[in-house]
Amino acid sequence: MRVRIDFHGPFRVGTGRARPGAHATVDRLDPLPATSLKGLMRASATLLLPDRADLVDAVFGTPRGPSPWHWSGAEFPDGDRPRDMVRARVSIDPATGAARSGHLLFAEELWAHTATFTVTRTGILAEEDVRTHLTVLACAAAGVHTLGSGRRRGLGWVTCAPEDPAVDDDLIDRFETLRRRDA
Repeated sequence: MRVRIDFHGPFRVGTGRARPGAHATVDRLDPLPATSLKGLMRASATLLLPDRADLVDAVFGTPRGPSPWHWSGAEFPDGDRPRDMVRARVSIDPATGAARSGHLLFAEELWAHTATFTVTRTGILAEEDVRTHLTVLACAAAGVHTLGSGRRRGLGWVTCAPEDPAVDDDLIDRFETLRRRDA
């Protein structure tokens, strides 16, 4: 399955490390890693399937049983590599309403137009299970609307559009059937 990401603004998936000139940094070689994409899709599936933890675990795996799927990191089109910028942020003292001394943060962020990633089957599944899993994966991908850090500050707004299977009326009907099923 291939998923297209359209960015509606800057994003930041932090490295957890600082570097000269920035407190919060991004990995320019892997700005949107597979682990982040899988986590976003799992969180989306959990919200969309609140009573189907069994199905979410079957698709995304558990500590005892790995997922039968592999996520790639985001790939950006040639000539459209993310541009990096630095954003400054201050902490405001609630008592004075002024900036707190020593609380200036510089954080890197990336700007991109589009990217794609793939989810590839690596495990053995029955044909009906493949169809079920692809339905969950497609709807989970379509349910991702933000990514990275700073989402409450306007970063990471996206639209994810799965391809093959595309989210159409038939796929949504299959998903609703899965969502309602007791098991």
